[in-house]
Amino acid sequence: MSKIANAGALSARQILDAFDVWLSERVAEARAAGMDLAFHDREFDIAPGREPPLVGWSHMLLAPGGCPPKGPDWTVYRLQDQGSAANSAGGGLDQDGLRLALEALGYGAYLNPARMG
Repeated sequence: MSKIANAGALSARQILDAFDVWLSERVAEARAAGMDLAFHDREFDIAPGREPPLVGWSHMLLAPGGCPPKGPDWTVYRLQDQGSAANSAGGGLDQDGLRLALEALGYGAYLNPARMG
């Protein structure tokens, strides 16, 4: 059962664009705090004229390597060094990383190659 209620009849592009902005801001917030990021979908809150007009995700910052939140449907991004070479590169989530993350979340069919770089 989906938790997403698209009462505003938003297009997939509008939803992906909103998620792109939201996720980029949360990743930046987590990196600046030296934390990992956990997030999940929630029902859309759509308010035209508000900035941002669409909110559909909840998040929390975790201590590096900390336990994921209890409950279903949480995605955890391990943004801090977890002791493996794969995580030690540092830096922000680049366009390839964002594309891979969105594909892993099932949004790959909606990606616009021109927008992704």
